[in-house]
Parts: sequence; structure tokens; C-alpha cells
Amino acid sequence: MGKIFSKSTSKIREKCIQNQPQPGEIWQVSRSIHCPVEFSQEQQYQLYSDAARQFLAGNSSPIYVLIVTEENNDIFPQEWQVIWVMLLSGETDLLNNVDLLIPSDISGLEADVLAQTWLIEEMFVCNLVKPVGKRLSRNVYDLLLSVGDYHHQIIDQPPIVSEIQLSGLKIGTKKAIENLEIIGFHQHQLACSDILSLPVAAYRSYLKSIKFTEAVLEEALQVEQELIAEKTKKASKVNLLTQWLQNIFDSQWQLLLQTPSLAIATRSAVDFEPNPDEIAILIKQISEREEHYRRKAAKRLGEIAAGNVNAIEALVNLIRNTQDDETLWVAVESLWKINPGNPAAGVRRVKLIDLGMQLRSEAVALAVALVPKGDRQVGVLLQVYSTDAQTQDIAASKPLLHLPPGLKLILLSETGEILREVIARNADIYIQLKFSGERSEKFSVKVALEAASITEDFEI
Repeated sequence: MGKIFSKSTSKIREKCIQNQPQPGEIWQVSRSIHCPVEFSQEQQYQLYSDAARQFLAGNSSPIYVLIVTEENNDIFPQEWQVIWVMLLSGETDLLNNVDLLIPSDISGLEADVLAQTWLIEEMFVCNLVKPVGKRLSRNVYDLLLSVGDYHHQIIDQPPIVSEIQLSGLKIGTKKAIENLEIIGFHQHQLACSDILSLPVAAYRSYLKSIKFTEAVLEEALQVEQELIAEKTKKASKVNLLTQWLQNIFDSQWQLLLQTPSLAIATRSAVDFEPNPDEIAILIKQISEREEHYRRKAAKRLGEIAAGNVNAIEALVNLIRNTQDDETLWVAVESLWKINPGNPAAGVRRVKLIDLGMQLRSEAVALAVALVPKGDRQVGVLLQVYSTDAQTQDIAASKPLLHLPPGLKLILLSETGEILREVIARNADIYIQLKFSGERSEKFSVKVALEAASITEDFEI
């Protein structure tokens, strides 16, 4: 890490910035980069990419940026305010679906430029030289940000192409992630952005080191109490459900081949030929507004439409668009039946739970299913069912007839508060809970029978 400047940073700021940058304005980036942390020549060589060093040496074209946000006055001291910017490029022949062309008559620049909607970085305001061209309209500004948001999966739908074209912007047909030339271009531009992001990152690291030193002293006073509390707290491993969507999971959680309801349906199913006319009618019913009929049609498709492309598409659309949790999980279960492995049906994992002698020859399995919803929430289904205690493959085993009466499935908040609870009755084959949560939300699941219980912690 470098050392902190002793120069008057306020003079640097006054010299570099006469006017405050506003969203939608285009500014030129300085080749003389200021930073609260001073780097040696060797450190600069190690930290900056070759593309960034070429720019600082004056051996490459000027860099222009589009102002995305106003100054943030809450993070750093006044002399070192940060701003978010979108990089622009003169490589207009590389037009694609995320690098949009801004014609010169819109930007006011001497030539057309590409707006790299995917590349938005933090930088110090004092490293901007001057505004150039014209301030973009709010419509153009919003369209550029929306294209970038869609690329980063922040929003579900991209702007309409005709709306982009009507604004005067141009969007390419090439997909950036599939074109090797564009991928190489993006890597180069990302390397160039070092001049913007590294000074901010270095200052953040410095401030964190100061806070860390102060925190160590404070933490030392609490260590003994924390150790005592840690000994009394039952060790638990948090299951990160978002990692499940990336196929990353603990080995104890096996891929669930059949839910309890699916296994029951398998035992009672009767072979018959699917009726195309009935399938077509059911698909039409799914588009109705009444949730009861949509749910009923989705369930029936799971019984008669195995492998039917139109039925699969209808169920996928229903999963993505319904706001009703009951309808969601009926559609998910039907999709599991007629098109196993479809990613729209989410992820299912199961784990064997040991509740001791209370279950005698039976074992309990906890199944957790999750599916991303259209509103960027995640639907979660919890199921508990009994299975053969001797099985070596809990994922493929079928549930036994009944759960032990009195078995509880409890949903807990992060603080341990009981949110929901369901208790097995004499004739229950399985018990379940359904709910929706937001990303990073934490919860726990407790399975209990008499004095025995086990708790699993989760984070969406």
C-alpha cells in the first residue's frame, strides 16, 4: 500500500473541477490521476494494467465517460468525492447488444461513440478534466442504464429495440458474450478502467485498515464474552441457497429425484395416451386470470402432458409470471413430472435427518426446493417425509406411508422467532411449508419430535 499525500487536496480539486458533474453529461478523463494514496513507480507498474499505463503515458486516445450519478458526499472527505460513470469508446465498428452507439448529433462530440452500458465504475471527481459535448436527454440516459441493468440481470426485461432506435441510439445484433472479438474488446476496456477504479479501491483499502486497527482494540475487549457465547451456541453451517442455483452444495444435500407427492403419484399412475385436445384446452386455461382454474389446469398438465413442448412452455411461463405461491408450486411440480431437469423448475435437494431413537426403524428426510420468481424473489418449499433408515440413497428412496404423529416442521426467523409451524397428524405422509424470500434473507428450519430436534440454517 502506498502512503497518504501531504499535499493540499483542496487545491487539486479546485484546479480539476470548476463545475459539478451532472448525470447525463459527458466528461473527459485526466491523464494525471490523483489519489489520496501515493504510489511509487514500481507500485503503479504492478497495479495498473498495460492499457492503463499507456493512457497515463499519453500513448492512447483520450477517455470520455458519461456521468451516471451525482457526487456522493457521504462516503469520503469533501476533497475526495466519488462518482459513478459509464465508459465511452470510439470503437464504433464493434457495435453489439450491450455497447450502444451514440451519434455525434446527440452527444455533441466530434464523432460517434459507443456507450459501454455494461461498464460502470467509481472514480474520484477530481480526475475529471472538463465537460465535452452536450448533456444527454433523460430518455437516452435511462435507456442506456436499462440496457446495462438487463445485462447484469438487475431487471428482467430489456428496453424495446424500437424504443432505442426511436431515441436516436443504435443497438447491434451481435451478442457480446458470443463474439470473440467483442470479448477481447471488453477485456481491454475493463483493463483501461483501472485508472478510474484503482485509486478509489486503494483509498477504501486504506480506510478499512484504519478502521480495522480501531476495531481490533474494541474486539479484544469482547473476545472472552464471545468465546463463552460461542461454546453455548450450537455449531451450525449456513446453507447458501443461491449457491445451489449454481450447483454448489454440501455433499450431505443430495439431488432430489422425487418429491413425496411425485413418488405417491408414481405408485398410483395408470398408463394412457395423452389427449392433444385436452392439453390445448388446459394450456388456454392457464392464461386465464382466475388462479383456481390456472392451478387446476397446471396440475392436470403434470398428469397427462409428459414431454409436450407446448405444455412445458405454458408451465414455464406460469412459473415466471404468477404471484400466487400455491399456483407457483403446483406448476413447478407439474414441470418436474413432464420435463425433469428443466431449469425453470428450480433446484431440489434432500438431506437425511437423525432424530435418534424416537423414530425407531424410520428416518426423516428434509427436502428443500427453491425457484427464482419473476419479481426477483425466491420461492422456497420445505418438505419433511419419512423413509427407509437403511437406504444408502436417500434421494432416490420413496417415502413410507406415514410420518410419526406429532413431528413438527418449524420455520424460524434469523433471530429464532417462530414464523410458521406445521405438525404431522396420524395419516400424514409428508408435511410442508411454502414461502417467498428475498436475496440475502436468512432463516432456519427446525424439525422436532418430542425432545429430539435438529435445526438447519439457510441464507437465500
